[in-house]
Amino acid sequence: MSTATSPTDQVHSFPLERPIARVRKRAAPVQSGSLPYFIAGEENRMVHFVACSETSIFDLGNPLLLIGPSGSGKTAIALHLAARESSRSQSGEPTPVLYYPAIDFARLYAEAVGADDLPPLRHEINEAPILVIDDLHLMNDKLAAQDELAARIEERVTRGLPTLLTCKRLPSEIRGMRSLLVSRVLPGLTVPLEMPAAAARSQLLRELAVHLDLDINAELFDLLDRKLEPRLPTRALEAALKQISLWCRMHDAKPTEDAIASAVAVVGEREEVSLAAIGTTVAKYFRLKVADIRSSSRKQHLVRARSLAMFIARQMTSKSMHQIGEYFGGRDHTTVLHAIRKTETMLESDTELQRAAEEVREKFSEA
Repeated sequence: MSTATSPTDQVHSFPLERPIARVRKRAAPVQSGSLPYFIAGEENRMVHFVACSETSIFDLGNPLLLIGPSGSGKTAIALHLAARESSRSQSGEPTPVLYYPAIDFARLYAEAVGADDLPPLRHEINEAPILVIDDLHLMNDKLAAQDELAARIEERVTRGLPTLLTCKRLPSEIRGMRSLLVSRVLPGLTVPLEMPAAAARSQLLRELAVHLDLDINAELFDLLDRKLEPRLPTRALEAALKQISLWCRMHDAKPTEDAIASAVAVVGEREEVSLAAIGTTVAKYFRLKVADIRSSSRKQHLVRARSLAMFIARQMTSKSMHQIGEYFGGRDHTTVLHAIRKTETMLESDTELQRAAEEVREKFSEA
């Protein structure tokens, strides 16, 4: 099924296939959305092409890396591609798929090392006809496990065994990712995913409304679309429509502007990040103590971290510069303003600082 909105803004949908996946008993269950299909706009044109390819996508590159923000559909697409590859078995029977959240792989590796029993784990990874490793970024502090995974990927690629990985960004942009693992992941094929935008988002809202048996007229749909924040994940859009459904049940009425306002308030509602949380997160990123950031020290690495914390605090909170300065060591308004302006200038060219700011903000957006 496809829906055209304009010559340059098309929306396509395709059914999501699920493989017969082998998942460890202690692994977290694989979450699936309400809709059994994926809706892709121009922002996910490459995803649509890859997901609907008649030939094996691994002919173009192996391993296959899917990158995108949390909630963009990386896991669903990875499993879909694994299922399609599984169905290409020459025997006619679906090929088994081994699925590992990356953090579970790291834990199992540590347990195997502790028990001096690595061969079974290595054999399982090496021999899996199709392997999916999900959320690679979550093992950025598991250095030994990263090296082990790099070796397993190299073994699989050498043998031509399909391997899929997902990550929130390119592994080379994730702090703590080992160069050995990065060098094994990036030479394959990388497919970026984006949050649904414009036409895809409108189509998604309408499809979810049908799924929830909601009768919302075009005017209210447009209002909802305008009021909701841009680039929301599908689960947030679904939460908004579920809130409308709840409102309708409570009031025994059809959707109204009040129902839309209720949904927007709930989905957009988020407790303001505290200065303490920002200070702690920035300190952890730079491997410092919170007391160091709040101290009077003028050491360059502390000034850099402290200035970034104040910059993010100004962006993500309603606190005044006086309040921010008070928390970060009793600094006055002028000092805070200078630190924020200097950080803004540095962010234009300092890629390391850009990465730090992005990762700190990401911690709160995923909370």
